[in-house]
Amino acid sequence: MTAVQSDTLQTLKEILDEVAGVPAEDVTPDSSFTEDLALDSLTVVSLFVLVQRRFGTEVPNEVFDQLTTVGKAVAYLERGEIPA
Repeated sequence: MTAVQSDTLQTLKEILDEVAGVPAEDVTPDSSFTEDLALDSLTVVSLFVLVQRRFGTEVPNEVFDQLTTVGKAVAYLERGEIPA
């Protein structure tokens, strides 16, 4: 993971702590928002509202549904692509 990716992951961890009280040490790129981090759908929406504000980007609805893990969100924010 590059320094840029680490910065994005770190920021996402901070937002997860802010929105849902998830400790940074519990978050990995493989963490699923709903299964591993136990976020409900409303919390996931709140998370992405803050992500969009913090990163100054828009996440279209068709993309939002595919960002199921922290790693996929980081990849989208950094490269605009969603890993399979």
